[in-house]
Amino acid sequence: MKLILTALFFIIAAVTAAQTNNDVLNLLVRKGTITKGEADSLRKSYREQQQRIDDRLDSFPLKLARNLDLSGYTQVTYQNFQQSGKTNGFAIKRARLDFQGHFSSKFDYRLLVDFVGNSGANGSAPTGGALISPMLVEGFLVYKPFSFLNIKAGQMIVAFSQENMTQDRNLDLIERSQVVNALVGRKGDSGNGLVDSLGNENGRDIGIQVGGSIIPIKDYHLIDYTFQVLNGAGINTLDNNNSKDIDARLIFHPVKAVSFGGSYYNGYDKFTSNLNKSQERVRWGAEAALSLDNLSVKTEYIRGQEGNSDPTRHDGWYAQAGYFFLHHHLQPVFRYDVYNANIDKDGLTTRYYDLGLNYYFNVWTKVQLYYSAREEQNAHVANNMFEAQFQLAF
Repeated sequence: MKLILTALFFIIAAVTAAQTNNDVLNLLVRKGTITKGEADSLRKSYREQQQRIDDRLDSFPLKLARNLDLSGYTQVTYQNFQQSGKTNGFAIKRARLDFQGHFSSKFDYRLLVDFVGNSGANGSAPTGGALISPMLVEGFLVYKPFSFLNIKAGQMIVAFSQENMTQDRNLDLIERSQVVNALVGRKGDSGNGLVDSLGNENGRDIGIQVGGSIIPIKDYHLIDYTFQVLNGAGINTLDNNNSKDIDARLIFHPVKAVSFGGSYYNGYDKFTSNLNKSQERVRWGAEAALSLDNLSVKTEYIRGQEGNSDPTRHDGWYAQAGYFFLHHHLQPVFRYDVYNANIDKDGLTTRYYDLGLNYYFNVWTKVQLYYSAREEQNAHVANNMFEAQFQLAF
């Protein structure tokens, strides 16, 4: 009966141009055709259907075949540095094509390619490697035998830190936090000579992963889990030692809007300070997030150490909040960002006060403004920076 009423509602709504959908429902309630509860249910169903249509119009992925979706995005930035010696100007930060699809209900795949130069081995890029373009960012297969168990193999994001696992196109601020750049296979800690041998690994590695979500509660799950066995050598390269790295992440959702949990990583890597020696690399982190309709709050703490006999220990944390105005179009964001390059020495803590303002034209297309006021304990360097970024996606 409800199916017939739903069809009747949409037919009437389509042919009655002078009346809104809400007017039609109110009329049906007054005539006793449907109850108020059924009208509210139809309103909700219509809103959800319209939202799905709007989201699809915003992202408009190109379907080349039944099992292939093609999307992509480009980020054009302008950077202005207060510090002398750095060059201000425009750049194409990323230009990526994303191929995703499935062979059946149990097999998925992804190929993410970047056409902008990124760090590779044995070169002179800012993060320690040569510029390689185009570059495979992610390439993996997923086998899904059960709803609570997915098996992934290939090159993928290291499942450590909520910010590291956030895709670049979905970042609330243009730049990532100090501690994630330093300790999760991204820009590294150049002050301690702890830049990975490949330079910026984009937070990715090659290996195998098992993971999934368990204990369903309405439309979400209580627990998300991930376990990875990785080369530990970074992006687009074979392992550079005989050991394998392990990584685990466990996240709890007591309610749908709240998440908290932690990550652990243990393995070996080579750094630019000594490319001939593998050093033990240990990480652990804790994280929490609140995501409401307009408000988002995120925080995490990460601690790590490198070295076999006299390890360098460092840590950092950040707290971030953002709020949407103008029907999810305008979003100011603030982040307090702290990093200690060596917790066994004094005066090595840096603090960033990051301000962002985002305007979303639709789901993926946006303009972002970012200003970072920076303080160092050991040196008073005028190194504040301003950055603007336009992201266009399809």
